[in-house]
This record gives sequence, structure tokens and C-alpha cells, in this order.
Amino acid sequence: MFILKDGTVVTGDGKTLLEKGSVLIRDGEILGVTEHVAPEIEQYAEEVIDCTGKCIMPGMINHHNHGVTFGPIFASGLTNYGKERIMELLDRNFLQGCTTVLNVDGFVTMDEVKETQKCHPMRIKTATTHGPLNLEACMACDGRGISEKHKIMSMERMMADGAVCIGEVGGGHTLGGGGQDYLYIPRAVKAAKGVDIDYLQARAMKLSVLGRYIEKSYYDRDTVAAALKENNLDSIMTPEECRDIVYATTYASVQVALNGYEEAARVAKALDVPLMCHNAPTSMKKVQEVAKMGLNHFIACHSNYLFTRDEAVVNTMELKQNYGVIIDAAVHDPWGAKRLVASPENLLEFYKLDLMDVVSTDFANGTFDSMLESVEHALEEGLTTLPRAIAYCTKNVADAIPLLAPNLGLLKEGYTADVLVTSYPHISQVERIYVNGKLVAKDGVRLVDHSVI
Repeated sequence: MFILKDGTVVTGDGKTLLEKGSVLIRDGEILGVTEHVAPEIEQYAEEVIDCTGKCIMPGMINHHNHGVTFGPIFASGLTNYGKERIMELLDRNFLQGCTTVLNVDGFVTMDEVKETQKCHPMRIKTATTHGPLNLEACMACDGRGISEKHKIMSMERMMADGAVCIGEVGGGHTLGGGGQDYLYIPRAVKAAKGVDIDYLQARAMKLSVLGRYIEKSYYDRDTVAAALKENNLDSIMTPEECRDIVYATTYASVQVALNGYEEAARVAKALDVPLMCHNAPTSMKKVQEVAKMGLNHFIACHSNYLFTRDEAVVNTMELKQNYGVIIDAAVHDPWGAKRLVASPENLLEFYKLDLMDVVSTDFANGTFDSMLESVEHALEEGLTTLPRAIAYCTKNVADAIPLLAPNLGLLKEGYTADVLVTSYPHISQVERIYVNGKLVAKDGVRLVDHSVI
């Protein structure tokens, strides 16, 4: 047995905060959470860690990330990044305080997940989108990482083999999201014109041709010409060339990807498993339709993303009127890289209005900020309470996706000891990470290179 003693304890239940509490752990299990450790108990502890000035909380459960298994990535089935980069992405999640991560690259297979798990102490789970329409959208967009075993797999088989939910259905790469900005449009321009462009120029091309709602009828030659000039692209391509590149890289997969929502929803309802769908201006109407299908767990992913603040609030409030809807707010990268999302305005508004049920990082081209950093900023601005905010990242996630983190997400007697010790009040500074009661990271350094579960 060991004791994490005299820290600020946040149990994860959304309400409880002990200003001077202790957590007792034995054989990978939480023995108790208390405000007073009796001397006769403490003397039997193998180790007593003084957590004065620290915060003790459950490990974060990140239910939305990409590129964290050895399988194909994104809804577009892109070839994965290779082991070195995958380990870097796993460590980014892990050292931010995530003890469980959900891969939402829905075309991976369970053997690929299991091979990844052997190499890392964080719990790695997966979702699935193995259906005909999602595969068609994938192949229309990219599909370079898809092999025969991925093509013949089904959502039903994946759920039977160990997947925890269906998702992420849609995805930015097949629905004109951030993937086009930082990958597909720049790659196409390089191939066609031999010129490198940045993600902001690519985004300007996309929005000038298709608009925020990714509609083919939006195209206007003068609008595109003006955007090309404003972004120093007018000497590189004509409006017509810009249109053709954007249509080929962005629009080709959109309609079939939207049809894939209903395909996945029918399977999720039949199996009674959670469904995760990409929620953005392009898919907003489809998400509203699926929300009315009566699923028990329907997660509207990153509901704060790409909308204006007012759009995000109104759309979320409408979604919340439906049974079984779970609102996810994603952190992205508004404090660090500021590439995909330049401002935390929408996310902080969700904290202020208590609009979300769960929080995740999403991917942000691999530069995602941490969930705990978002909590820290929300607390600094007086928008929420620490117990409520930690529940968004722990217990609420475990409740939303029951197979993702069973017996996790709470500091409670009998629960598995996935525990963080952080600085306090600067909780984004993670000092100790325990998985299954084992110390697996300390002061920003991972201590083991294998599974401990």
C-alpha cells in the first residue's frame, strides 16, 4: 500500500473537493479517500508521498484523438505516421495527464490496437467506422493506408472484438475540415504547381470556393479571384484552377460521408453502443437528424469547432433537447500552436454556460493543448469550478462511453487507481502519473515503455 497524502483531492464526481485529503492505493486499486489518515494505517504504508501544495485527481480520459495506433488514420484512411511519431503522439496525450485515450481513426483493426498497446503504459482503446459508405468516402478522399483487412472488417465485428463505440463518423478529412487545410490542398497545389502553400492559404482557397458550409453552389469566380489576390496566390493559379483543386480535394467525399452518418447510426442503435459524429457547419444538419433517432449515447464531437460563437451555442442548445445527446467540447490548440483554432473563445463560452458534457483534445495536426490547460484557463476566468471541470474529463466520459474506461474516472473505494498528482493551482503541470497503481511517469518523463494493464 502507498498513500498520496495531504493534497487537494478532486474525486471526479463533479462536486467533491477535499482541501486536505489523502488517497490510499493498494494492488492497483483505490482503498479509500479520506481527510485523515490514522497513524496506525500510515505506519503500514510502503510509501507515503507528501502532496502538500499538489492536486490529486483521476487520470484524464481523452475520448477523441487521432494517430495513436499502428493503423490507418483519419476518416480518409491515410497511411499512419510510423512508430516514432505515433509514440510521440501517445506521449503528448500521456504526459498531459491522459491515462486512457480513445483512437477515433475508425478504420483500424483490433490487432493494430493491441500491437500499439504493447508499447505504451497508457490505456489505448478504439472506435470503429467500418461500413460501406464510410469506406467509400475514405477512398474518395485518400485511402492510401487501407488494405484488404480494413475493407472487409465491419462495425459489428469490431464491437465484438473489443472496440468501445462507433466513431468518429465523418471527420474533417472527408467533410472539408482542417485536414484539407494542412494536408490535402497544399499537397495538391504542390503537385499541380510545384509551389508550397501554408495552411492559411489553403483554408482561404477552400472557403472562397465552397464557403463555411462546404456547398458547391457557393462558387463565385470574383470571390475566388479576390481571395487569391488577398492571400498572394493570384500569380500561382487562376480562379478556375483553384476551384478544380478544391473540388477534387475537398468536395468529392462530402456527400457520401454525410450519408455514412445514418449508416453508422443504424448500427449503433441496433447494437445499443455509443456513436460519435463529427459536428461542424458542414455536418450540422445531419447531426441534428441523427440526434432525433433515439440513440442512448450520441456524442456530438467538438461542438465548439468551426462555428461562430453564437452558432455553436444555438446549435448545441438545440441538440441538447434530444434524448441521449452528449455534447463534446474539444480543446484543439488555441493557447499553443494556434494553427487550427486561433482563439479559445468558443471553448470558454461552453465552460461559462456549462454547455458541454465531456471534454477532449481532438488532434489539431498533432499540436493539441491539454484538457487540464483548458480547465486551468476556465478557472482563471471564473467560468466553472474545479470539481465540475474535472468531471468533464473523467467520470462523465466513462459514463458516456461505458466500455472505454470501466471502473475508472473516479477516486473512489474499489476503483482502479489511474491517478494524477499535479501542481496546484497550476493543474496543467502534471508531476506524477499512476496507471493501475503503478508510477509510470514523473516530472514530465515516461518511466516505462510497455503496457502495465
